[in-house]
Amino acid sequence: MSNHRKQSTTSIIFLCITISTLSFFSSDVSALGVNWGTMSTHQLPPKTVVQMLKDNNVQKVKLFDADTNTMVALAGSGIEVMVAIPNDQLKAIGSYNRAKDWVRRNITRFNDDVKIKYVAVGNEPFLASYNGSFINLTYPALFNIQKALNEAGVGDFIKATVPSNADVYSSPPDNPVPSAGRFRQDIYEETRLIVNFLAHNKAPFTVNIYPFLSLYLSSDFPFDYAFFNGQNTVNDNGIVYTNVFDANFDTLLASLKALGHGDMTVIVGEVGWPTDGDKNANIPNAERFYAGLLPKLAANRGTPMRPGYIGVYLFGFIDEDAKSIAPGNFERHWGIFKYDGQPKFPADLSGEGQKKVLTGAQNVQYLQNQWCMLNPNAISFSNSTNQLGDNVNYACTFSDCTALGYGSSCGNLDEVGNASYAFNMYFQVQNQKAEACDFEGLAMITTKNISRDQCNFPIQIGDPTSGCCDLSYMYGSSVRFGLVSMLVLFMAL
Repeated sequence: MSNHRKQSTTSIIFLCITISTLSFFSSDVSALGVNWGTMSTHQLPPKTVVQMLKDNNVQKVKLFDADTNTMVALAGSGIEVMVAIPNDQLKAIGSYNRAKDWVRRNITRFNDDVKIKYVAVGNEPFLASYNGSFINLTYPALFNIQKALNEAGVGDFIKATVPSNADVYSSPPDNPVPSAGRFRQDIYEETRLIVNFLAHNKAPFTVNIYPFLSLYLSSDFPFDYAFFNGQNTVNDNGIVYTNVFDANFDTLLASLKALGHGDMTVIVGEVGWPTDGDKNANIPNAERFYAGLLPKLAANRGTPMRPGYIGVYLFGFIDEDAKSIAPGNFERHWGIFKYDGQPKFPADLSGEGQKKVLTGAQNVQYLQNQWCMLNPNAISFSNSTNQLGDNVNYACTFSDCTALGYGSSCGNLDEVGNASYAFNMYFQVQNQKAEACDFEGLAMITTKNISRDQCNFPIQIGDPTSGCCDLSYMYGSSVRFGLVSMLVLFMAL
């Protein structure tokens, strides 16, 4: 949706909303979106998730692929959809025939039933940590997808865009203000091509902005500046910034202006706050962040450089326990809903400032009420540290132990608690198979809930009569965490 096409009607629409006390979801111009990721060992049925979207008046959703089951579930819902082409498919889409085939299979096939608005070409392909792997693949894929959309007769209302991480631009160290923003030199030419192409096709620039990461990556970052009611400020030639979200967004606008496209529509593809996996990733901080962000969006306050409506997709909708933790343990905890579709904290998605309980997933099935724990009679910590450490390391390599990290919800467990948590997470991922709670005789199954204080020992979702499936392959990219977890859990031994 173009900010400039709608800008003249924004004030009228907002006035109508205020008078009628409707939520900002009632207006197409102000609809809030969410990211629906599916990197989970046990996923809720797509139809259940779509019902959650509808129950919470979410009218836009951003996907990370174009999975058939997801698209079928979205059919007829009226929810606006951004589908996606993963980074590992960009090279293939460099072939125009492959691009046409992708559009045929994932766009025109569903176009009559699914309200597709955008195609995300890649996901943060210019991220600095990718070391240039996708720099030469992104523009050809973008060009081919938009051309294929145009040829299919849907290019006027379905636009291709490239979700970018905020690390693609910055201000120079000697002038660290938004108005000095420029795109990174190592991707300057590729970015210029993409921006010009987006402008030519009336497509938006999509950026992911994470105030949490500003705090996470720098111990010197002012804490309150990550939120929307802090006291820290930045003065940019008389324009005062009170939060890093506005400053980051306007740094992008300045970077686009330097390329001759300062009026380009910008979508915030991802913004949110994680609730576990780091000392600053917790529910109180997430509540504070959303309590500032959501009213700001609902009021269409915009930023100093661009007052008015900003299209935003919250990240994320549901936790994903199989995401890569290369950026940090918090990566699996971005959802405003837990893995089982239940809300983590009250949030007013309408932006009216009321603490409302979100509507969770209905009729969720769970595995049996049983847990896996360290057998207190099976080991003496004084002479079997290596054996226990090896087994905990294995369990955490093939399940999610991120809550055990420093400052996290289970970071204060003792040695017995650490081991039991690791064993239980593996046991649940493996659908509670009896053999998944052995660990060389160190573990035992219990029907007593072994959760402790703020540390929840979860029971996984699924058919309680199941126990059929080996899901350890989901964690193939997470072996590095097993090594880290062993150090975290057994430093005190």
